[in-house]
Amino acid sequence: MTKQTMLIGGGIASGLVVLILVIVLMGTSKQQQATPTKLPRIDQAKVMKRIDYEIFDKDNDGRYTENIDNEANNTFIDGEKFGNRQASVTDMVYYSALNKDADSSGMGYSYIFKEHEINNITTKWDKDGNTFVAKGNFVVKETGKKYPFAFKFNADYMILQEWFGRDIRI
Repeated sequence: MTKQTMLIGGGIASGLVVLILVIVLMGTSKQQQATPTKLPRIDQAKVMKRIDYEIFDKDNDGRYTENIDNEANNTFIDGEKFGNRQASVTDMVYYSALNKDADSSGMGYSYIFKEHEINNITTKWDKDGNTFVAKGNFVVKETGKKYPFAFKFNADYMILQEWFGRDIRI
């Protein structure tokens, strides 16, 4: 083999290596561009359905609550953890919404709020991209005033935390 043949062969081999590297780099950048940088759209109707079910369903079996056994530690009323209080969550919300004694006699949320009426609901993904928060208002039957709430959901629309009343800090 002559020097000229070796130089031509080396040049062709180098060109092929550079071409392969360019193709690989282009493929990698296209994959990165194809990866969604935006979080998926939150289905407002599904959020409304989940909140409405948790508040107004007669069975109240916690179907959409991720950990029903830990409800007391994941529910906050007027900024305070519900914890192990004597009253039920409904009683505490009743007290908060109507500023009356904490005895609703087990009347349920449909006695306190206009049934199935959720207003001004907004949703926003958390920075981690694994959870989002839905905030809005229930309408109080007696006064027509808006009663604030917030629910924290995971990406599967399971409820992680519930906040009712003032001092919502989700």
